[in-house]
Amino acid sequence: MRYSALVDSVENARRSREYRIYLEVREVVFKMINHVAAHTDNLSNYWEEELAGFEYMLDASPLIIEKLRHHCYHLTGVRVFDYRGHHTHQREAFARKLQVLRQQDDSNLLVSESPLLGGFGHLIDGALFNVDTLKYYESLIALSKAGLLAQFRANSGKGKKVVMEIGAGWGGFAYQFKTLCPNITYIIIDLPQTLLFSAVYLRTLFPSASVLTYGDGPMATLLKDYKSYDFIFLPHYFLDDIRVEQLDLTINMVSFQEMTTELVDHYVRKVYQLECPNLYSLNRERSRYNSQLTTVSSVLSRYYDLTRVKVLDVPYTVIDTGPDHGRVSVRRFVRSFVRKLLRGNQSSRSIYSYRHLVGIRSE
Repeated sequence: MRYSALVDSVENARRSREYRIYLEVREVVFKMINHVAAHTDNLSNYWEEELAGFEYMLDASPLIIEKLRHHCYHLTGVRVFDYRGHHTHQREAFARKLQVLRQQDDSNLLVSESPLLGGFGHLIDGALFNVDTLKYYESLIALSKAGLLAQFRANSGKGKKVVMEIGAGWGGFAYQFKTLCPNITYIIIDLPQTLLFSAVYLRTLFPSASVLTYGDGPMATLLKDYKSYDFIFLPHYFLDDIRVEQLDLTINMVSFQEMTTELVDHYVRKVYQLECPNLYSLNRERSRYNSQLTTVSSVLSRYYDLTRVKVLDVPYTVIDTGPDHGRVSVRRFVRSFVRKLLRGNQSSRSIYSYRHLVGIRSE
């Protein structure tokens, strides 16, 4: 690219709607970060390190925001590099897994990756799919199997349902859920720096959505008309101040496992106090390197009666579900056997396996 063309690209990106949204969100995020010091913070060691890793997003150029999805690997580990032309040989494995998931889906729940903001993936039947896309699709299927999703989809002529996602990352699951269930209020509570991703992403993809963000009004009355909004973005330290008369579902995906026991309990106790009837978790019992958490299910079960929902025989991180995916070479078998001996075999596998858990509020 010639220098003059690069300058033009930068200027066009600087004038774009998504960059204007980024500047607006960033200003609010800076205010949130300033407020953090006034609150007791009990973040895990994991999140302290992760936040430092994407600090550059607080001063992102227009071209970075134009390709925002390329930088979301900080939150889910999914990188655009793995979906470029020289990785098209992996497309068939994605197509097979997509087909297996479709066989589990009797409610037409599929929402592909949006191409906006640098959306990427393998092209299958004219749409983009990556690990995140299939993970969220699998979670929607789990919610449907548990009988929790129909109430949100069949809600077009009634009062709004309210969903809260704790730790929504870059907003990918919120995008899929809101696409399928437009007549809901979707509350996201997250670390301020992470809201920079989800708020920019969702406001860009839903340009006509009504949005409320922490700081838009006095704390005491911030959620007074909460059901009039499509999306609400709140910092994690506002948790104790949330006052809503209706909360129909709480969601957490792959972040409880990174938290401390105290923080998971804090979140779940709060939604229990708000009388949220249902909770959905896609997590390991704890991440391998997280010594600050007992287990996710032991904390959730203090407040909710849990049921495991099975969708596939492999975790969402495993893509190849073809006829040979279960075959293991002798070398891999020996290595796996040794690891099992060292780790204690079955107990370690269950702790570090992803599980779809649905909770019903205990009375």
